[in-house]
Amino acid sequence: MIVAYWNTQRASGLESSAEGPQSRCIWCCEQLLRWIHDTVRAHQAVPSLIFLSEVSQGGGPMAAFLSRVSGYQARYIPAGDRNNNPSPCSYIIMWREELNPRIEVVGASQKRPVLRVRVRGLTVGGVHIIANRQQAPDEIFGDIAELNQEQQPAVLLGDMNYPWEQLAGSAYQPGLSGEIKDLFDWTPVNPGLLATYGKQKKSGALKTETLDYLWRSSDVSRIEAIPPIPGYNQWRMIDHAPIAYRIHLNGEDEVMDEAAASASLRPRVEPRRRVLRTS
Repeated sequence: MIVAYWNTQRASGLESSAEGPQSRCIWCCEQLLRWIHDTVRAHQAVPSLIFLSEVSQGGGPMAAFLSRVSGYQARYIPAGDRNNNPSPCSYIIMWREELNPRIEVVGASQKRPVLRVRVRGLTVGGVHIIANRQQAPDEIFGDIAELNQEQQPAVLLGDMNYPWEQLAGSAYQPGLSGEIKDLFDWTPVNPGLLATYGKQKKSGALKTETLDYLWRSSDVSRIEAIPPIPGYNQWRMIDHAPIAYRIHLNGEDEVMDEAAASASLRPRVEPRRRVLRTS
């Protein structure tokens, strides 16, 4: 099965009265629809699960729109802020109807919880880890500890907010990947991109890092990264690149149902930009 994740940098302003937020949301939706279509053609497989994080408070209309045009079920899952209102760190999850997933909100952090999705043969956790380099490892530990209790293979994917380049540690200090391997026998899997996050500094220089990736339990037999947008560089539009992985269970390749493939290749309603009226 194919699973994907994208930190959309609050690009959920579908019903915003301002042109900028609305354009970003439509651009995000267009990229998703194009990737789904291209994946079917390139890999003969339909993406099963898609996690969108940091969709902000506008996730409800965006989820409804994606349900109408994508061929997927889409659900807005608000994460609570300190006043228990929907926070900017809320989620949308998309899935194929025939998958029949069990979706629950769990995890070590209540403000940035894990979306645990159980399907036949696999548990998938989608997460947006706290943006603090000192605290991020503790949240990653806690979320993997939660998923490590599953009675089937499991993966955790998302914005880890901890650079891939630092996972191995150094000769003087053990790395996070080694500690997690020793405790849980989980390993990280590179997303197949040179970077998944880019930010323009005040000096004008571009800083890029790999912050978005996946962890897998030892009983996931084989996994491969299939970047939705190879060479992603649209950092000014959305500062994170989408990531995706194809997961093979029990050493067997999946055979896509022909009917599902045909349905996915049917023309979809293209999102149209709403005309904004000005006084």
